[in-house]
Formats: sequence, structure tokens, C-alpha cells
Amino acid sequence: MSFFVSIFDRILYKLEYSKLNILKTLIFNFRTMPFKVAIKLPVFLYGKIDLYLLKSEIEFQDCDIKRGMIKMGMNKDYLGTHKGASVFILREEAKIIFQGQSEFYSNFLLRTGKGAELTIGKDTLFGNSVKLVCIKKIAIGEGTRIAFEGQVIDSNFHYIYNLDKEEVKPRETDINIGSYNWIGNRTTISKGARTNSFTIVASSSVLSRDYTKNEDKFVVLAGQPAKMVTKNMRRVYNLQLESELFEYFNKGNDNISEDLKRKIEDSLISVNIYN
Repeated sequence: MSFFVSIFDRILYKLEYSKLNILKTLIFNFRTMPFKVAIKLPVFLYGKIDLYLLKSEIEFQDCDIKRGMIKMGMNKDYLGTHKGASVFILREEAKIIFQGQSEFYSNFLLRTGKGAELTIGKDTLFGNSVKLVCIKKIAIGEGTRIAFEGQVIDSNFHYIYNLDKEEVKPRETDINIGSYNWIGNRTTISKGARTNSFTIVASSSVLSRDYTKNEDKFVVLAGQPAKMVTKNMRRVYNLQLESELFEYFNKGNDNISEDLKRKIEDSLISVNIYN
């Protein structure tokens, strides 16, 4: 009986898993890249995809171009549905620069303004229903994770006139997210936000200013607007080590053993997010 249950579960998984959208993949690659790059099919699109506008240019910087190195639209975090469509609205004269492999889970929105520049570092990951809206300039460092329903938007979209000062300030201000940031779910990163590498952001926070002026290391930001709540905190990226920690605490242990402590400290010396 267990054998048939296992087979049934696998069939269900395959039916519900986001399928490669071959037609939209071909259209996207050949519409946004030079032929010699597009023929390599570096971007794979999965599931339902709405290609509203494809006038931006996709570039690859400081990396080898490989087939399927950018995967967009897969339902892999199981924190949302893949039934809705992911959306591209890419304006003219804009650039999206990939510096290595990256993954976008389902229901994402990717929008650029005219002449915008969006840079996405290698080994980045964007959870279910993440919105990236780059009207001017956004840079996201390597190894950064933005959890489900997060949004990064560098614009207010509309201008505001200050009656007292008789002035209007720019709608857009650059965003720069450091490397190996861990951005909690439903976080909003708005115009002018800047973070150092290895920053952790608590869920539902709002980042709206420059946090790089803080000289403390490995900070945790939280709140609306966000502020530093603690420091010297590091995420454990090693997936095998995460499994070991889960099994260890699942047995009722309250604190880590000396062996696990050593493994964690070793893993922080050279971060490898896939091992």
C-alpha cells in the first residue's frame, strides 16, 4: 500500500509543479538578448507568464552564460500558489544585469522604467510573489534572499509638492542591497534604502534609508521604519548543516553541541549556500 501511496504522491507533485513554459521562454530570450546570447537560452520561464512589455535589454556580467542559469516562475518554496501569472513589464532603454545564476519563484513581478538599471548578483533567490520595481536603479548583492511577498521599489510613482518649502523632491532614489542579505517575508524595501553585507531583516519590516553608515557588523533590522535591533547575528546557509540542526533540536536538545558549534563556525568562514 505504501508503494502505491508513494507513486500517487509523486504523480500529484509532478502535476502541480510549475512546468517549463517553452513558448514564453523562447520569446523572452530572443526578444531581450542578442542572438548569440539568446541561442544559449540562459533564462527559463515556468508556469503562467504574462509578457506585457519586453523592451529592456538583458545582460550577463562577470559570469559564464549557461542554459537555464536564470529560472523564473517555479513554485519551490511552497509558501504560495503558482496558479497566478508572473508578470514582466520591461520599458525601453533599461538594462537588467545578471551576474550569475538566480531563481525567482512563482507569481513574481519584474518591472523596469525607461532607462533603468537593475543589477542582480549571483546565487540570489526571490520567493513567491516578490515584486521588483526598478524605475531608476537597484542593485542586489550576491547570495541575497528575499522571502515571499517581499517588494523592492525605488520610486514613489508620483511627485509631492511641499507647500511650506515650495519644493518638489525626486520620485526615485537608488536602492543598494548588500551581499548575503536575508530579507524576511512581506518586507518592503523602498527608495534610498542601502544595507551592508550579511544584514538580516525581520519579516514585515520597511527599509527606507541608508543603513550602511552603521559600523556594527552582522546586524538585524526590524520595524516600520526599520532600525537595528541587535548585531553579530549570522544566518546558517549550509543546507546540510540546517538539516543536522533540525534533527538535533527535534530530539529535544536546548542548545547546540560543541561539534555543531564547530561546524557552524567553519561554515561561516567561506559561505557556500548550495552545500
